[in-house]
Amino acid sequence: LRDGKTGPRTVWLSSPARAVLEGLPRTSQWVFPNRRGDGPASRTALDRFWWGVRAGAGLADVRLHDLRHSYASLALRRGETVPAIGRLLGHSQAAATLGYAHPADGAARDAVEALDAVLGDR
Repeated sequence: LRDGKTGPRTVWLSSPARAVLEGLPRTSQWVFPNRRGDGPASRTALDRFWWGVRAGAGLADVRLHDLRHSYASLALRRGETVPAIGRLLGHSQAAATLGYAHPADGAARDAVEALDAVLGDR
C-alpha cells in the first residue's frame, strides 16, 4: 500500500487470496471501484456488500474489522510469533498485535502441561 494508515507498507497475501484478487475484473486502478470506475467504492457500498456476505454466512453481528482479530488469533494458535503476526497486520509495536491476538484457553492449558513436563522432573 502506498498510503496505509501509518505510511507505505507491504500487505502479505496468501496464494488463495492473491488468486481471488487476480480473478477480479480489472476495470479501474481500484480493487473495489465505484460504479463510474473513477474512484474507490463508497463506505456505504462496501457496508452493503458486507451485510450480504454476513447474511449469506449466517453471521448476524460480525464487523469486517473482526476478521483481523480472528486472523491474528488463528495465527497465534497455529504457532506464529507475535512479531510475525504484527508484521502481517502492519503493526510496528507488539502491544498493538497483542490487542488483536486472543489466545484460546486450550493454549494456556497446553503451556501448563508443557511446563509441567519440565518443572515436574526434578
